[in-house]
Amino acid sequence: MSLRHLFFPQTLKLSDSQFNHNISINLYFLQPTLHVDGLIESGDILTHIWKTGIKKLVPGYFIPRSILILGLGGGSNTLLVSHLYPKAQITAVEIDPFMVEIGKKYFGLNKVKNLNIVVADALDFARDMKSARPAGGSENYDLILVDCFEGKYIPHKLEDLNFMQQLKDHSRFTLINRIHWYDHHLPTINFMRSLSTRFVFVTAHTVSNLIISLV
Repeated sequence: MSLRHLFFPQTLKLSDSQFNHNISINLYFLQPTLHVDGLIESGDILTHIWKTGIKKLVPGYFIPRSILILGLGGGSNTLLVSHLYPKAQITAVEIDPFMVEIGKKYFGLNKVKNLNIVVADALDFARDMKSARPAGGSENYDLILVDCFEGKYIPHKLEDLNFMQQLKDHSRFTLINRIHWYDHHLPTINFMRSLSTRFVFVTAHTVSNLIISLV
């Protein structure tokens, strides 16, 4: 391998999928970063966003045994919680099978032993959680991370308050990732206004993103 390939970024253009477009893998110092429609969906930035949210919004004494991730992307959230909570069983739901292929090929998700990946619509998966609830139990998951983007935008159906209620009813902690700068700022403000009509929530900020925790 030449030094040029080691020190200068390389871009691998990938084909579009049914749900995502303008997909590429950027390699710098051989570290891959996933870009979808101009939005970074893996790497240090995403890890920092979720690490900040978990650190500020989940008590340090709380050790989840079961984690649900809605929206896999490049898998940075999955790799993070697998590292933070190595004994937890992780279920990741991703609507786009091509994203699952990318996560396994470029980001090592196939090596995460405590991970079960389900190809499904997050909304459908949430509707089915009630029937999957253990007998006599009140929750399915200790922690849910919601990181559902198609390209750079969140599908409106996944902002529905009934969907949020289903998640809250089946978890101890539900954390939602939102972008809050540039053209994403107003939609995020409107989402929080809608959320406040039914829920109490707290937030953790990074420069570009907001993690919302339903209380």
